[in-house]
Amino acid sequence: MSDEIDDRLSRRFDDDQDDETETTSEKSQNDMTSVQSGREKKSQTSQKAQNIKKEWNVRSFYLDDDLDSDLTTAFKRLDLSLSEADAQVNLKKTRHFYPLIVELGLERMEEMEVTEVTERLERKDSV
Repeated sequence: MSDEIDDRLSRRFDDDQDDETETTSEKSQNDMTSVQSGREKKSQTSQKAQNIKKEWNVRSFYLDDDLDSDLTTAFKRLDLSLSEADAQVNLKKTRHFYPLIVELGLERMEEMEVTEVTERLERKDSV
């Protein structure tokens, strides 16, 4: 992460003359490309982590009983499906399942409109 920031800062401040001729949209695009490539590199190395409890970030959150039960059931179903399909993956909750759930959830949220999100939250709060 520090190397990524150092690279971005050095590109931004080392060539002041070049930056002046670059448009704002080009700067934004370059920054986004840099961030995305940094994320991809970090993602690739983090997937090879030997001890994920030491090398990955910790997130704690609370789930109601129904959602917790659904999550447990989904893990068991996926594990069984992978086993029956003779997949070469030994599914682990912390290494595989939880990151997959979060990644898929983030992808889905990016596709949602603000109104969809607020409606979903309001439905959850009214129950």
